[in-house]
Amino acid sequence: MKKIVKIVVSALFIVSSAYAGKNFVPAETPPIPVPQPQTISPLYVGLGLVGANFVKDCEVVRDCGYEDTTYGLMARAGYDFNQYFGIEARYLRTFWDKGPYGGVPLEHYGLFLKPQYPLGDRVNIYGLLGYGHTKNRGNGARLNYFNSDSGFSAGIGLEIDFSSSSEDRVKNAKYDREFDGHADQNKNWSLFVDYQRLLIKGGVPDMDVVSLGVRYDF
Repeated sequence: MKKIVKIVVSALFIVSSAYAGKNFVPAETPPIPVPQPQTISPLYVGLGLVGANFVKDCEVVRDCGYEDTTYGLMARAGYDFNQYFGIEARYLRTFWDKGPYGGVPLEHYGLFLKPQYPLGDRVNIYGLLGYGHTKNRGNGARLNYFNSDSGFSAGIGLEIDFSSSSEDRVKNAKYDREFDGHADQNKNWSLFVDYQRLLIKGGVPDMDVVSLGVRYDF
């Protein structure tokens, strides 16, 4: 009798196991999330304050030189092809005069190649090499020193990122290295300071500009 009971129990166990196996549906494995590429635009704009120094030396007559300083605003817009090279257009105009002669109010605009190099994930150093046009917006005797001219223009500057936390910058740099092969600065707001010689050519006064402002990356 015991033997028959064991046979019946074994048969029931086999049948129930087979039945359960037919109705067993394995749990679906959740898909592994794939990181999406970052969509930060290479376009940027900037706005800043400028101080322009105008120096005209006399080659013939002694004590006829002219030097003065004016202040104003500067706007810039650019496109970074990568972290090492970009292109930028800028416009500036000075209107706040300082000095005994009322200052030389300048207007300048130009287009520049922008070689650059990131010094870590916060700081970017860049150069400006291009062509610009500069005009004296004054009148009267001040035009005798300089009217307007165009030519080669150059400068150098520094940008400091202050838009993200240290932890975010580490994550962004790691992501870029894993999926893009390099680490971009990945910034939105930056502080910049730069120096520019408005015209580099003979026969024109020295016109030097220092700018300080903010940059926004779209």
